[in-house]
Amino acid sequence: MNLDPYRNEGQPRREVLPGGAVFLSVPMATAHAVTFGVWLRTGSQDEPGQLGGISHFLEHMVFKGTDKRSAFEVASTFDRLGAAVDAFTTKDMVAFTVKVLPEYFEPAVELLAEMLLHPAFDQELVELEQEVVVEEIQEALDAPEDRLHDAFAGRLYGSHSRSRPILGFASTVRSFDSTVLAVEHARLFAGPNMVISMAGNIRKGFEDVIRRNFQEGPAGAPGGDTPAEISAPAAAASVMDLSLEEADPFRLDLFSPIIQTYFEIGNLGVSFDHPDRIPVFLLTNLLGGGMSSRIFQAVREREGLAYTVYTYSDMGRDIGLVSCSGSCSPEKMDRLEDVIRLEYDRLLGAGLAADELANNSAQIKSQLIFSLEGIVNQMFRSARNEMFYGRFIPVSELVDLIDSVTAQDIARCAETYFHPESLLIATHGPEMLPEQE
Repeated sequence: MNLDPYRNEGQPRREVLPGGAVFLSVPMATAHAVTFGVWLRTGSQDEPGQLGGISHFLEHMVFKGTDKRSAFEVASTFDRLGAAVDAFTTKDMVAFTVKVLPEYFEPAVELLAEMLLHPAFDQELVELEQEVVVEEIQEALDAPEDRLHDAFAGRLYGSHSRSRPILGFASTVRSFDSTVLAVEHARLFAGPNMVISMAGNIRKGFEDVIRRNFQEGPAGAPGGDTPAEISAPAAAASVMDLSLEEADPFRLDLFSPIIQTYFEIGNLGVSFDHPDRIPVFLLTNLLGGGMSSRIFQAVREREGLAYTVYTYSDMGRDIGLVSCSGSCSPEKMDRLEDVIRLEYDRLLGAGLAADELANNSAQIKSQLIFSLEGIVNQMFRSARNEMFYGRFIPVSELVDLIDSVTAQDIARCAETYFHPESLLIATHGPEMLPEQE
């Protein structure tokens, strides 16, 4: 008898709608609500350079009215249904999600479909929203972490299209007009570029509601079984980007009149289907994923150098990065950098004890299994599996992969991705005068 219920996990129901969209359904008998979402398989890294930021701008514009309703009517109808609505753009995808009580499911689906497939793109509203997005871009430039991360990722990814900021630039955003938006909308919101995922209290007839509203893509969109055409990615990036002329390839310093120094210390990483993705995920967790992690203990608990410090891995479709991030007082930055390098050296030199690997494996496995209990997580998971891997990956398979990681795997990945001599050090803080250093 199998005592681990997660090993009996069923697959989402999957079908391809007539317009080419993939539809996934995950019933959860104990759920009170139902959530559904529409994902585009492409994100900001797939945009032509002259249209940088178009995916994010389209994410905004579909909320600004349809052929039948004004922007206010769209917003007020969602509110009247008690729906929790979210939308976001990443470098790999664009997503629109709705969580609602079952009795309001049908009108919520109808509204989302109308909004996504039949936006009005009124030129006056386009120009108004351009100003809103430019404000968002400027707000990000005022956020020390955001500005630093974009610069850090841009340096690491180099000429790769993943180096571009998701929001685009003010100049490109202001170049969009209703004609450009209509053309890009028809291309990106085509059925083969869409994944629809639903999870929770799925009642009889709910799947028919999805089919009825999403069986075709937007007017003028291509159909068939091939994804929407996207621009080919540029050549793979390198830390040593020769286009930087005389800039130090391992150092990047931004200066602003702020109090703290924010930092990113990292390297190129792996894609989400790379064989090293599981050991790298474990490695970032044991280095700086929690209160008992090596970096957190060394930087915060033993030396009091920072309040915020953590490590993370950003895995994309064909490239990724790893980083230790946080902030500290400017005068502590040199010591903090030394401590992080020392912890990486200790890992390379002494390796990993069996109990430390077991403890980190338990953390990651627990997080995965806990996620099975949330309807939003189930919706996200089925969509991401479809887009990133082309198949459903059971949690049991991931647990087995985690259990198969050895201390030797961790040591090899530490040498490859966290070697102290290959790190890019990026900071954003106040410019220190000689007498202040």
